[in-house]
Amino acid sequence: MSIRWSEQVRQFATQEYVEPARRKGVSVVIPVGEINQKLRSKGFPAGHIRQICTSLESKLFRERLGLKLESPAGQPERVTTVLRFRFDDKVATGRKGSPAEDPLMELVGSLRGAIPEGAKAFLDEMRKDREFGQSR
Repeated sequence: MSIRWSEQVRQFATQEYVEPARRKGVSVVIPVGEINQKLRSKGFPAGHIRQICTSLESKLFRERLGLKLESPAGQPERVTTVLRFRFDDKVATGRKGSPAEDPLMELVGSLRGAIPEGAKAFLDEMRKDREFGQSR
């Protein structure tokens, strides 16, 4: 079964624009004309600018990758359109290996002070054991 055009747009945008931006720690900028040109070389039909825009503005695309649309939603669907996104840490993503899928990563905020406190408590117990062993 072949991948539908909209999903092909989302996958291509993720690979070519979103992941490189995530690695660099910058906002995602997707020039629609550029993505159209690159996809056409892979067999994507000409004149489907609207499909590119709606695929990338979709809730499915944004939530899957933890993105928030910065450019105005519903802007004119033209080759000159540029879509801008930023990474939204508050959005739970459904990607494999994402923090939202790892139950331990969900505890990061609440465990922030636990490790130093736990280490201190452990050392205190060790000292007590050592002192108790020397006093016998």
